[in-house]
This record gives sequence, C-alpha cells and structure tokens, in this order.
Amino acid sequence: MKEIPVSKRHLILAIILAVVIAIGILLVQQWPLRVEQSSTPTTSEDSMASSTAVSAVEAVFQIDYRENEAVWLKRICDVSTSTGCQLFTAGADRLWKKYVDDKSVVTAKAQAVEKVADNGSEQVWQMIINLSSPLPGSNKTQDTAYIALKKTDNGWQFDRFLMESEINVLVSRQKITSTPANEGKK
Repeated sequence: MKEIPVSKRHLILAIILAVVIAIGILLVQQWPLRVEQSSTPTTSEDSMASSTAVSAVEAVFQIDYRENEAVWLKRICDVSTSTGCQLFTAGADRLWKKYVDDKSVVTAKAQAVEKVADNGSEQVWQMIINLSSPLPGSNKTQDTAYIALKKTDNGWQFDRFLMESEINVLVSRQKITSTPANEGKK
C-alpha cells in the first residue's frame, strides 16, 4: 500500500475545518428562523448588522495582487471576530498565491438580501456579491453567499461564510416555516 504524505499543518487545518463545520451545523439548527419580508433592515440593530455584512463581504473580495497579503488580511480582520480572522489567516497563503499568480485585481459590491436567522447574539445574512472580474478558477462575477455575524463588545462583526451543508439546513428550514400548515389540504 502506498503512503500519502500529509503535513501536520494540513492535518490540523482539516481538523479545524471539520470542527467548524460541525459546530456551524449545530448552531444553524438551533437558530430561531425569522425571515424578513423585505431586504430593508427593520431595526437599528439589523441596520448595523446589515452594514457590517456588506463591509465584510466587500473587504474579503477587495483584492489587488500588488498589495501585500497582510494588507488584505488586515482589511478582513478589522471587520471580523477573532475566530473569523483566524479562519481567513489559516488558508490565506495558498489563496493569496493564486491571486498573485493570476494578477487579480477585483472589487466587490455587496448587498444584504435578507436576514435568515437571528438568535440575538448571532445573525445569518443572505448576500448578493457582484465582482468587477471573476476570481481565479471561476467565471462568475455575481454570486450569493450566506454569512454569519456575531454581536461583540465592538458591535456586529463578521464571523465566517457558511458552508454548503449549513446553507442547506437553513434553506430547508425556511421552506418548512414558509409552507402553510394546511397546504395541500382541501
């Protein structure tokens, strides 16, 4: 049998990612679902969270290969929780190398579509992201993402992008809660 070498760093990163996904799924299942009828935040708290969500997404996708990677990470970490900052920093070297190799210069405009979950100290927002040019390995200039924000002593901060499995849980919960109980009955 052939051995496959795996560095300790990659193994640790894989374990951390698996734990974050598992915790994320558990948290998403516990979040009370509150679907907003409009994309306009209904309270000042939602307005602050929505504004943070837009700033965070735009910071993540403001890429200029001529900048130093540390400048890009600082921009992200300035609007992130310490966990969010650590998650981005952990995989940044490989990602930044792709940006440099591809000579990427990208700006983003983000729009908070709706708050899809809120438990008082954490919120999940559905976002539309418009990029000035596609990222390396992609041909998309528009996409939808779900992001988690946490309320901290410094206000709302970006925590992370939700993984596909977490999004699927949220979307299925939305369908369940938006379906009338008597639908299909006559």
